[in-house]
Amino acid sequence: MSILKIVYKNLLQRSLATVLTVFSIAIGVCLVVAIFILRQESEDAFNQTATGYELIVGPKGSSLQLTLNTVYQIGVPIQNMPYETYELLKNDKRVKLAIPYVLGDNFKNFRLVGTSPEIFSKFNYKKGEKYKLALGNYFSGDFEAVLGNETARRTGLKTGDTFAGSHGVESFEGAETHDEFKFKVTGILEKTFTPIDRVIFVSMNSVWKIHHQEGKDITENKSDSTAKADSNKYKSITSILVSLKNPVYFDLLRRQINENKYDGINAQAVLPVLEIKQLFDIIGNINSILLVIAYLVIFVAAISVLVSLYNSMNDRKRDIAIMRALGAGKFLILKIIIFEGAIISLAGGVIGILAGHAV
Repeated sequence: MSILKIVYKNLLQRSLATVLTVFSIAIGVCLVVAIFILRQESEDAFNQTATGYELIVGPKGSSLQLTLNTVYQIGVPIQNMPYETYELLKNDKRVKLAIPYVLGDNFKNFRLVGTSPEIFSKFNYKKGEKYKLALGNYFSGDFEAVLGNETARRTGLKTGDTFAGSHGVESFEGAETHDEFKFKVTGILEKTFTPIDRVIFVSMNSVWKIHHQEGKDITENKSDSTAKADSNKYKSITSILVSLKNPVYFDLLRRQINENKYDGINAQAVLPVLEIKQLFDIIGNINSILLVIAYLVIFVAAISVLVSLYNSMNDRKRDIAIMRALGAGKFLILKIIIFEGAIISLAGGVIGILAGHAV
């Protein structure tokens, strides 16, 4: 009888112990693989969403809060800025493209992002990648909405459906619902695997009309110039994504804004990639702790293999004695033990790797 057949029969005879040992190894390997993959994928995902532009301009305050709120739709905005800030940056000769964000409402916890149509035609959310439609059309007027792919899937909204937003960037009990302002879904974006999959794009004017309807009443019966000036008081933006014509302008523009040397702008300019790097530096210790725990699980699993083999040898003293009497040498017995351990470890390792990738 070959060594492999002997090993197979031994494992089959102790099937419950074998399965439990394989399972314990698989858990440890799965944890290690999953932690490594999730950490790498998280860093890649965070970095990818910030590569289509150089700067984020927003109100003074926490630079990390501005980055998380603007790029990753996490947390609440610091506050709003005057609309003139966007106009100044948009007309700056160094700026290739300025995309405004206006936040304030949500629909079932999916944020409504007021912005300009240029976000679809000119903006790259990643280098060389523009937003593409899976269904319908981009918005062309007020109270039309383009849904992120995940938003459409989770809410069940389809092109042609209507909905009303609720006050606040996150849903909460008792939030005011703007039932008098209905949005019509005109399009659904293809999946981008970024936080944009969970937003709802609308025109800036739609957001302003909902929150500053009184501004429309104030500007009535006034001259055009006066009415325009008064109307702009009710226009505000949350942040601006800035893409530059040349990288050499980056540091100068950032310093001008942050040091209050840009006439007419009272804001901050942040580099999103740097902010995310600092974030991962902060949470790096957490990853290390998780890895230590995973390695400890693997260590315990390895001990369980040794214990399993030891118990197997004790249970099979009579079988080993018979094999020795029939002429089996110590080296053959050792090979059988090693093969059993190797098969158990290999099975657990393969299952753990597959499970880790699946997670």
